[in-house]
Amino acid sequence: MSLFIAAIACLSACDNGITGFVPGFGETQPMQRRTLHHDGIEREFFVHMPANVGDSTMQLPVVVAMHGYTSTATGFQAAHNLNSHADKHGYIVVYPQGSHFGVDKPDGTQTLITSWNDLAANQAPSPEGPHCTIDSYDYPCPSECGECNQCGWTSCYDDVGFIDRMLNEVQSEFSADPERIYLLGVANGGMMALRLGCNLSSRFAAVAPINAQLAPGYACGPQTNLPILHIYGGKDSTVRADGRPGNDGFMYTTAARTSEVWANAMSCKTGPKPWGTEYSTALGLSCTAYSDCEDEGMVVASCNDPDGQHEWPGQRIDSISPTCVAPEQTDSLPGQAPCPTESREIAHQGMDLVWDFMSRYRKNSSLPMQQ
Repeated sequence: MSLFIAAIACLSACDNGITGFVPGFGETQPMQRRTLHHDGIEREFFVHMPANVGDSTMQLPVVVAMHGYTSTATGFQAAHNLNSHADKHGYIVVYPQGSHFGVDKPDGTQTLITSWNDLAANQAPSPEGPHCTIDSYDYPCPSECGECNQCGWTSCYDDVGFIDRMLNEVQSEFSADPERIYLLGVANGGMMALRLGCNLSSRFAAVAPINAQLAPGYACGPQTNLPILHIYGGKDSTVRADGRPGNDGFMYTTAARTSEVWANAMSCKTGPKPWGTEYSTALGLSCTAYSDCEDEGMVVASCNDPDGQHEWPGQRIDSISPTCVAPEQTDSLPGQAPCPTESREIAHQGMDLVWDFMSRYRKNSSLPMQQ
C-alpha cells in the first residue's frame, strides 16, 4: 500500500514551484458550483468569473481546466491559482470534477481516487504493446469498470459526454464566447484534454495538454483542425516522454509521436522545426512545431522542459496539495483536507505561456488573432 500511496502522490503532485507575488487563493470571489446528472451519477463543476468585468453582456473567453489523478477541481485551482490569472486577463475558468471513490488505508481513513476516462488507459493493449510492465503498481479499479485489465487505472464513466453537456450549460448560463473556448489539463487531466481535443475538437479553439500522453497505440488527432501546445518534462519519471516505463511501470505514447499524429490529422506540411515564444524562452523550454497546416496560421507545438519533472513549469504552488478542497467543494467531498486560504506566491509563467498561445485563436478563424 505504501508504494501505491507514493505512486498516486507523484501522479497528482510531483511539482516544484516558480514564484513571484500575486493575490492568494482566498482573495478572489467564490467560485460557483454547478451540477448535472450524466451516465447515472451526479457530476459537478466550478466556474470562476473574472473580477472587474465592466460590461456584463460582453462575451468572454473560457478556459476549461482539467485536474490530475487523485486531485480535486478546487484543489487544482488552489495549487495553480488560475483564478488570479483569469482576473488579470479577463477570461472565465471552468473546473470540472472527475468521478471518484475512496480506497481504505491501514489507519482506517480513505484515499480519494479521482480520474478521467481518456478512452485509452482502460482499453485493451494495442498492437503497439501493453500499457504497463508485469510488475507495475496495482492501481485500484473503479467499480463502474467491472474488471479492469492489468494496466487499467482510470474511470470508465462517459467523461466525453459529461464535458460536452457541461459546455452546453456554461454557454447557456454564463457570458461565454463559443468561438473562444480553450482547454488545458495536467497529467491525467492532460490525457483527458488530448481525448477531448480529438473527439470534441469542434468545440474548442486551442488545447494545451501538460505532462500527458495517451496509452501506447491510442494517440489521436482532432476531427476538425485544432491548434495544440503540448508541454512535457524531459525528466518526468511518471509520464515519460520517450515511451519507456515510468517509475510505476506504466508506459505512454512518446511526445514526438503524439505531435506527429496530431499534425498528420491537420495536414501540416512542415516540421517539426524549432519554434518558440518569449514565454517559452523565459522558461528555458526547447520547442518545436509543425506548421503549413490545412488551416493557415495553426501550429502543432511541442515544448520540452529539459530538467522538468512531472510538473507544469512555472505554474505550481508546491506548498498546496491539489487534493485539497475549497469551501465551495467541502460538502461534496467532506473527507478532504481544506485548501489554505492565506495568500500564496506564483509568477504565472506557465499560464502566461499557455494563454499567449491559446488566445491567438478563435474557433472559426484559421488565422491567429492579432495581439
